[in-house]
Amino acid sequence: MIASVVATLEGSEDDLQRSIGEISKISCVEIGDSGSNPRRLPITIDSSDPDVLEETTRRLQACCGVAFVDVVFVHFEKESDSTTATHAGKQNRS
Repeated sequence: MIASVVATLEGSEDDLQRSIGEISKISCVEIGDSGSNPRRLPITIDSSDPDVLEETTRRLQACCGVAFVDVVFVHFEKESDSTTATHAGKQNRS
């Protein structure tokens, strides 16, 4: 399972760095490039269990300097069950 979330951070520049440091220590979390807005931090959570996914989201929300966390995308499908479209638009089981 993979979830994409965006954490909105608050506080001074030093607070932002502390928040990012705290978030980066959470297992199964990968921080993306925030671009020109360091207060909106894109994060990917990779977990094999939906309970761990939810727990990790709650841990992010509890981090110092995190105002809130928006869930952008959740992918529940197992890799073995994934399907892709062929060039003709028909389902191709992989």
